[in-house]
Amino acid sequence: MEASYRDPTKSDYYSILIKNYQQVFSEKESAGVSFPYHLKKEFRRFLSCGVMAEGFARFHCSGCRRDKLVAFSCKGRSICPSCSGRRMNDTAIHLMDEVIPEVPVRQWVLSMPYSHRFILSSNNDLLRKTLAIYHRVISSFYTNTAKKLNLNCPKVGSICVIQRFGGSINLNVHFHSLFMDGVYFENSLGEQVFKEIIPTDEDIHRLVHKIKTRVDRCFKRSGVLEEDSNEKEELQLSLIKSESIQNRVDAFNKPGLIGKLYDAPYEEFEGRKCSYVEGFSLHANVKILAHQRSSLERLCRYVARGPVAMSRVSLSRDGYVYLKLKNPYRDGTSHLEFTPEQFIKRLISIIPPRRQNFIRYFGVFGARHRNRKEITSKATGVKVKKKTKKLYRTPWADLLRRVYSVDVSSCSRCGYKLELIATITNLRVCKKILDHLRIDSDLVDEYSPRGPPELDDSSNFEESFYNQEHCW
Repeated sequence: MEASYRDPTKSDYYSILIKNYQQVFSEKESAGVSFPYHLKKEFRRFLSCGVMAEGFARFHCSGCRRDKLVAFSCKGRSICPSCSGRRMNDTAIHLMDEVIPEVPVRQWVLSMPYSHRFILSSNNDLLRKTLAIYHRVISSFYTNTAKKLNLNCPKVGSICVIQRFGGSINLNVHFHSLFMDGVYFENSLGEQVFKEIIPTDEDIHRLVHKIKTRVDRCFKRSGVLEEDSNEKEELQLSLIKSESIQNRVDAFNKPGLIGKLYDAPYEEFEGRKCSYVEGFSLHANVKILAHQRSSLERLCRYVARGPVAMSRVSLSRDGYVYLKLKNPYRDGTSHLEFTPEQFIKRLISIIPPRRQNFIRYFGVFGARHRNRKEITSKATGVKVKKKTKKLYRTPWADLLRRVYSVDVSSCSRCGYKLELIATITNLRVCKKILDHLRIDSDLVDEYSPRGPPELDDSSNFEESFYNQEHCW
C-alpha cells in the first residue's frame, strides 16, 4: 500500500494560518463581534485540505494488487492555493474546449474607485447591475459598429470573471472580460459568419465615460452611498475591507515596504487602448488572434487565477509575513511586510459572500441564447459522441494530473487503471491505516488564541479578569 499526497503543513503559508487565524477571530469575539460563519469555515476547510488524517480515498490496482491512498481536497475558491489552481485550470479547459470558438479574442478590464469597490464587495444585487451596465456598453459598441457595416443580426459573446483581489492580496473588485473581438452575423445563406471589429483609442475613451455615467447613476438611484449601518459586525468587517481596499493595515497605516528606493512621482494612467476617468479605468490592449490558442489558454488561466500563491508568502525569523509582489512597484518595492494578524485580515477581506458566482456568460455564450450551440460548437474541443452521460466539468483526478503531475487514477508501478474501493472518513479507521503505514496520523491541531496581556503575570491571576469562552 502506498500514499500519494502532498503535505501542505510544511509551507510557511499553512503555518501562518494555523497559528494565527483563531487569534484574529477571538479578538473580535471578545469585543462582542461575531463574523459570518462562512469566513471561519473557509479557514477550517483549508487547514484540512490534503491532510491524510482528515480522510482519504482508497484505490486498488488489479495488476500488482497494491492499494493507493489519496487525501481529500477542500475545493475552496479563495484562500486555498492548490484548489484555486486546479479550479483555474478547470475553467481554462472548459472555456477552450466548450465555449470560445476560433476567433480573435480581446480582454477588457474595468476598475472602479475605492468607494465603488467597497460597496460591490458585499452588495451582490448592485454588483449584478454594475456588471450588466458594463457588458451592455461594450456589447453595444460591437453591435452598433456592425450595423453601420450593414451586417444582418450581429451577435456578441463574452465571458466575465469577477476578481476580488489585487496584486498585494488587497480587496479590489474589478471585472476581467473576454470578448470575441467582433460579431457573428447571418450571411445570405443563413450561416453564422464572423466579422472582426477593432476598437480605437477614441472608442475606449468614449466607452469609459459612458460606463462611469451609467454606473454612478445606478449607485445614486439605489441610495447605497447614503446608507449608514450601525451593526457592530458589519462595521468591523467594513473596517477590514476598507483598509484592504486602500492597501493599508491597522489604523490605515501602510504595510512595510521592502526594497523601496525612493518616492515615485505621480503619473497619469495612460497607454494604448486604455483610458482613465475619475477612478474608472478601462483597458483593452490585450488581444489574442484566432490561431493563438495556446496564448488564449494562458489568458483564460490568468483571468481565472486564485488570489494566493504559496511561493509568494514567506515567514521571516522575527515572525513577520513577507509577501512577494508579482510586479515590483515603480519605487523599487519588491515585498510587503505584515504581522500575521494583519495578513489574516487581508485574507478575510477577499473571501467572497456565499453562493456568489465568479464567472458570468453574456450574449451568444449565455445559456439561453438560441445560437449558443451553433457558435460554441466551433471551439477546438474534440467532440466525441458517447452514450454515457456527459461530464459537467473536468474530473478532479484529471486536474491533479494536469496541475501537479500526479496521476491518482493509474498505478505508479504497473500502469494499470486504479479502482475506487472505499472512501475512508472515520477518523479512527484513518488513524489505524496511517499508523500501519507509518504516516503522520495527527489531526489538525489549531492553535488556541492567546490570552489577554494581564494574564502574563501569574501572581496577579484572577478568574474575573477574562471570559474563558472567548479565550479558549
